[in-house]
Amino acid sequence: MSYMSPFRLFWIFVKVSTFTIGGGYAMIPVIKEFIVDKYKIMQNDEFLDVIVTAQTVPGVIAINTAMILGSRLSGFWGAFFAVLGASLTPFIIILVIASFFTDFVDLPVFKGFFAGARVGVTVILANLSFQLLRRSLKRYMILAVITAGTIAIVLLNLSSIWVLLVCSMLIYFIDKRRPQ
Repeated sequence: MSYMSPFRLFWIFVKVSTFTIGGGYAMIPVIKEFIVDKYKIMQNDEFLDVIVTAQTVPGVIAINTAMILGSRLSGFWGAFFAVLGASLTPFIIILVIASFFTDFVDLPVFKGFFAGARVGVTVILANLSFQLLRRSLKRYMILAVITAGTIAIVLLNLSSIWVLLVCSMLIYFIDKRRPQ
């Protein structure tokens, strides 16, 4: 993991929050595109750890992700500017839409736009869910191997050396298959 300036984080989150439709979960693949793929600041596993952590903390996933990424990549000011970048544009857009929404809600153009956006967001969320599920299943498999090894040693009174050897090999192969 490397350092990223707070202002670059701010602009990344401004871009992401400006051009992503569908809420915080729809923003995650776009944030990943910048942080992992384009700037190569984090590995995919580190990024997924940030997302898992952001999901466990109460609050909006986009703000939680911005805060955790900002904090990890450039401390307090990184967190501050990332959260500001993630929230500024949506705040302004919602303010503008709220003032004019009732005038345009029934126009066919807007109905079509929102129907198309709903399909796109569904695909993005399905892809993200699949990525997180694959990673979680690997962790549960590793936990199952550790549990089975502990039971084999404690309850079945098997040789701890052989059990540890077998468990280590299983965990190695499970972890080796983990998608990057």
